[in-house]
Amino acid sequence: MTEDELLDRMRARLAESRSWAGPARLATPAEIAESEQLIGFAMPPLLRRIYLEVANGGFGPRDSVLGVGDGAWTDDDADIIAMYQGFSGRPGGHPPGVVPLYDVGCAILWMVDFRDPAGPMWGWDPHGCCLDHVLAPQGLTLAEWLVEAHDGRDARRIEPQWVCKPKPVWPPERRPRRVPRADDIAPAGPPAVAAPLTRRTTQRQWPPAHVPPRPALGRDPRRGGR
Repeated sequence: MTEDELLDRMRARLAESRSWAGPARLATPAEIAESEQLIGFAMPPLLRRIYLEVANGGFGPRDSVLGVGDGAWTDDDADIIAMYQGFSGRPGGHPPGVVPLYDVGCAILWMVDFRDPAGPMWGWDPHGCCLDHVLAPQGLTLAEWLVEAHDGRDARRIEPQWVCKPKPVWPPERRPRRVPRADDIAPAGPPAVAAPLTRRTTQRQWPPAHVPPRPALGRDPRRGGR
């Protein structure tokens, strides 16, 4: 798919999308220049063209790619500049120029690398092996990532790094059965037969002995049986 075909497909999808309440707004050259100055790297040409010609955010996977500047489509009122400034100030050596672009949820983010004009995609997933390896390259460019999001497939899952510990296996493997030992094996011979259970019964006396018999009808014991 060529770049022009991708942009046409994005415009057709935006016409049916609910990400914008009305026509999608476009970014201005001043907003693009301000973002490049604050981030310190030039924006990938494809992303710049989308912001200027298609929409200032609200496209891509689930129509939720962040925009840039005051007129951007944002998630929680944070555009790519605000998100980048929040990440670049974190300890742990966050590489400069890797800018958050799409919030998957559960603290998982897709990021685009401004240091390369092709825009390699990175994934931020704190559910991997440790927080030191939370950022991992994903092996595809911004164009490939957007093509996947506009050809019927949604954004692929981020593959976190597993450096400090092995990747967990799911579903978990079954543990091997324990091999019986020699003392666990029953001795040879007929099985021992347990004594049958017996039920103890008690014969009840009726009427009970402590209850006096009921007098016959027509007699009053208080009057001598008259």
